[in-house]
Amino acid sequence: MRPLGMFIGAGALCLIVGCGSAEPTARSSTPAPPSVDLSMLEPATCLADNLGAPLGTGVIVSEPQPIPDGFTPTQAITCEFSASGDAGNTAGWVEQHHRGDLSAVLSAFRVPSEPRDMTCVTDQPLPPTVWLADDRGYGMRPLVPQGSCGQYRWDAIEAVRGLPVTQTIVHEIPIGA
Repeated sequence: MRPLGMFIGAGALCLIVGCGSAEPTARSSTPAPPSVDLSMLEPATCLADNLGAPLGTGVIVSEPQPIPDGFTPTQAITCEFSASGDAGNTAGWVEQHHRGDLSAVLSAFRVPSEPRDMTCVTDQPLPPTVWLADDRGYGMRPLVPQGSCGQYRWDAIEAVRGLPVTQTIVHEIPIGA
């Protein structure tokens, strides 16, 4: 084959496989959720030292992340502080297990966050810690979608709160000296 024929053949091959494309590939600002890998799941607990109060348990759980494709949770667990406690010596750390149809919960957590506008801020309460877990009690903490000013989109939290509560556990957390 002559050199000109090799050049034309190589150019045609590049066009066929797309290496000569003039259009840049569009990239989503939201990373695709990882595929489910059971090693990504961990025991769902409200008693981890990095969930709001250093409890001295020595347990550290993973940060919130996108819900993995293929993960089918059977329950949602919320963890949040309560004003109840023992005369100022303890605080209540309330763990609630919710069961039911989780499709609205999954849809609300999968809504992408808006691109962050650094010129605005928001002042709001923190949402409760949420776990999505399977029947074994293994799960993951999903990211709560946010608006452009960093405000949490409470639709996901309200979807969890709309599910029936099947169990409530109040952990008494010592406070003060």
